[in-house]
Amino acid sequence: MNSANDTGRKFLRMTKSQRIQHVILFVSTTVLVLTGFMLQADTWLIGLFGKHGETVFYIRGLLHRIAGVTVAAVCAYHLIYVIISKEGRSWAIDMLPRPKDAIEAYQNIMFMLGFCKQKPKFDRFMYMEKLEYWSVYFGMTIVIVTGAMMWSEYLWPKFYLDIANVFHLGEAVLAALAIIVGHIFTVHYNPHVYPMNRTFIDGMISEEMMKEEHEFWYEQEIKKTDPSIPGADSNDKG
Repeated sequence: MNSANDTGRKFLRMTKSQRIQHVILFVSTTVLVLTGFMLQADTWLIGLFGKHGETVFYIRGLLHRIAGVTVAAVCAYHLIYVIISKEGRSWAIDMLPRPKDAIEAYQNIMFMLGFCKQKPKFDRFMYMEKLEYWSVYFGMTIVIVTGAMMWSEYLWPKFYLDIANVFHLGEAVLAALAIIVGHIFTVHYNPHVYPMNRTFIDGMISEEMMKEEHEFWYEQEIKKTDPSIPGADSNDKG
């Protein structure tokens, strides 16, 4: 059953602010990847565009810098957001790696290999989602710092710029692979939501998918809303 079209009960997974940050980061990162990789085939592409080649590459550079500044801005905003806002702190706390993530990773691998009959009950964010989230922090730090160095190349010796270029390109390749293979494939090509997970649009997750993918989180949310369940607290707020 395609949970993306499920008309049953739904739960909030991403707030409006989180969805806006996600879209801005995705669009600007996509522009960075496309305009950055164009530079790796500059001679061929300039020839392809003929007399307009130089103009196209000027626009490419402009778009790349605008996208770079946008990425840096949204990353800075997100850092402030997780520090000063209640929903941001809640997001960050739920994203913190915990010992149980390693246990659940092992249990999930055993389940997928057929050595375990039941998959782990994942919380709001499973180990792969946490790994992806913190990888963005690490990767964007490298891209932003090295990008700023190359933008202000007159301040740096060539040796440092060469190192920055290697790290910048390497992280860009990893980011592209992570987005295409890791994020888009696992999030949007998931059988429960194919061809698209609408959470990034409306912020909601269906009850069916929540039970399937985040059973522990589902149980905790139900306890908050149903006082008849043992351990429930009717004063809790989701």
